[in-house]
Amino acid sequence: MQNNYQEYVKLKARVEVLQHSQRNLLGEDLAPLSPSELDQLESQVDKTLKQIRSRKTQVLLDELCDLKRKEQMLQDANRVLKRKLDEFEAEAASPPQVAWQGGGGMLSHDPPQPEHFFLALESNPSLQPT
Repeated sequence: MQNNYQEYVKLKARVEVLQHSQRNLLGEDLAPLSPSELDQLESQVDKTLKQIRSRKTQVLLDELCDLKRKEQMLQDANRVLKRKLDEFEAEAASPPQVAWQGGGGMLSHDPPQPEHFFLALESNPSLQPT
C-alpha cells in the first residue's frame, strides 16, 4: 500500500510539472521564470515551431504530388474519351458503304471486291448463262 502511495505522489508531482510547462508554452505564468529559463523556453518553442512547419510543408508537398498524379490520370482519361468521341463523330458523319458479298449472302461495310464477285458468279450454277 505504501508503494502505491509513493507512486501516486510521484505521478501527481509529474502531472503538476507538465501542467506548469504547458502553461509556460502557452505564454502563461512567465513572470517567475529567470532570463535563462525564458531563453530555454523560447528555444524550445522555436524548435517545435520549425518541426511543425517542416511537417506542414511535407504534408502540402505530398498533397501536391497526389493532385498532380490525379490531374495526369484525368488528362489521360480525357484524351482517350476525346479520341473515342472523334471516332464516333467521324463514323456518324460518313455514311457506311454497304455491299452484297456473294456466297454467304451477308452484308458488309467494306467496299465490294470485284474478284470475290466474279468468283461467286462462277461457283453458283444458277447464275450461269443457259
